[in-house]
Amino acid sequence: MKKFCTLVVGLIVAATTLYGANYKHSIGIVAGSGIGAQYKVMVLPNFTIIDEFGYLGSLCAAGKGFNMATLGAIDNLVLAYQATAAEGQGLQLDWFIGGQLKAGYLASSGGFSSGLIGLGAAAGIDVSVLNAPIAFSFDFRPGYGCMLSSGWGSSVAASHVFDWTLNLAVRYTF
Repeated sequence: MKKFCTLVVGLIVAATTLYGANYKHSIGIVAGSGIGAQYKVMVLPNFTIIDEFGYLGSLCAAGKGFNMATLGAIDNLVLAYQATAAEGQGLQLDWFIGGQLKAGYLASSGGFSSGLIGLGAAAGIDVSVLNAPIAFSFDFRPGYGCMLSSGWGSSVAASHVFDWTLNLAVRYTF
């Protein structure tokens, strides 16, 4: 039993040191459903934290089939598991999956403003150039949040929203 436990621990350690991004930190811009700054740090070999802040947008479905586009200052914090999918031709392709926390201030095309807090999922790919300090990522993030809005009269209303974003990021790695 002791040999089996030692083997399992050894395999886990080998897997976490062999698979992971070839950089520790990266900073850059994210665009797609808006534009903003992105900072990514590999906390553990397979665990990453991505923080974004900027003029980011989303497409929402709120209430009973009510669709709207929103833009505003949003902070997205993504916690994700990341692993290497392939390596070759001077590139490393990683995939990641995790969850996100978001908070911010939104304005919609309908003329109202609101605060937003929410949770979501995140899934995507990360491509890093092995011989250059650059990385690209593409991800999809569906989410659910609560908007506290005003602008439709003098009262404040809470709306539950489902939103999603598609993002493309370009980052400098170090």
